[in-house]
Amino acid sequence: MTELKFPFTVICMDDKRRPVEIPPEKWVKEGRSYTALKAKPVMGGKAGFVLEEITLDESNYPYDCINVERFGIPITDNAESEEAVNELIQESLLEEV
Repeated sequence: MTELKFPFTVICMDDKRRPVEIPPEKWVKEGRSYTALKAKPVMGGKAGFVLEEITLDESNYPYDCINVERFGIPITDNAESEEAVNELIQESLLEEV
């Protein structure tokens, strides 16, 4: 199985529906690579990535991470990679609790 550890590279696949509270200069751009530093829980039981390149501070914005569903992971073996990413996200979320 592919082993994956933070940090790792992700690619933004969806930059649509930017929350109005986050200015465009603090938002992800489709097709651009980012460094995922960790995963955090977000509303609705989902997970979000904290990105090295974008600083979202909850004191200024209502969000401090970006939904993982907006990103793809550039790894060659998709089935194993997806499983590795899901395991890493789940481990990271458990650490947040």
